[in-house]
Amino acid sequence: MSVLAGAAIWGIYWVPLRYLEGLGIGGAWPVALLNVAPIFLFAAWAIARGKRSRDHLGAALVIGLLTGFAFAFYGAALIYTSVMRATLFYYLTPIWATIIGLLWLQEKANLPRWIAIFGGLAGLGFMVTDGPASDWNIGDLFGLLSGIFWAVGAAMIKRLPKVPLATMASFQSASIVVGAMLLGYWLGDLPWPTQSQLLAAMPVALGVSVLLIMPSAVLLIWAQKFLSPGRVGLLMMSEVLVAAISASILLPGELLSMMEWIGAALIVGACLVEIIFTPVDQVHPPNH
Repeated sequence: MSVLAGAAIWGIYWVPLRYLEGLGIGGAWPVALLNVAPIFLFAAWAIARGKRSRDHLGAALVIGLLTGFAFAFYGAALIYTSVMRATLFYYLTPIWATIIGLLWLQEKANLPRWIAIFGGLAGLGFMVTDGPASDWNIGDLFGLLSGIFWAVGAAMIKRLPKVPLATMASFQSASIVVGAMLLGYWLGDLPWPTQSQLLAAMPVALGVSVLLIMPSAVLLIWAQKFLSPGRVGLLMMSEVLVAAISASILLPGELLSMMEWIGAALIVGACLVEIIFTPVDQVHPPNH
């Protein structure tokens, strides 16, 4: 239940982002504002752990940058493209993780893993080739990059399991904020919020980050101590379901076309094949 609850929270992550955007806070500012508070909380946790948090500092920085930029890309994707497309492009993560595992971790691929790879890539093809070329936008690219960055970060976590979680989380939170600001600057879409906008946004941003985002991360980390990675990854697919239902109800203008639904089915199916048929010690479940 904790995994379902934690993943479901990420399925509605787009709601506070769009709310802050509705206040007139444009560009990638909503992503940055939702992730400011965790920087200080995770930093306090790291400081409290003393010397253990300073172990493997370089590796923690690299992992934090990769996973932090993954979240920055994901948050920006939810702003610059439709909710479902952003979510589905992110959930190609197991496919990228499998490819990285084959090339970098010397893992072996069986038939189901090859089916998952080609199924996921076929789903991506359906998603990006439907309609005119203009339908493929910068938000779609961000969603795709979010999964790739997370897959690389996850591979590093597997290769370096002794890196302290508190240190990684601190660097990750800071990287989300910095990454979001850099994306906005790169797009030339970084309008500074007014004082009144910030005053209206901060209670929501602080409340969501402290009461929803951080607890969901704790739930997922705690659950993985008791459940197999395959089961965790399978239960986390609830994020796609929650995102689909919430977006279809609250954002009827973002409904997928038939070709996009076919692509979505192939991507979700590829994830399920990868999770169910991959040996427990080789699974890379996408974890927010």
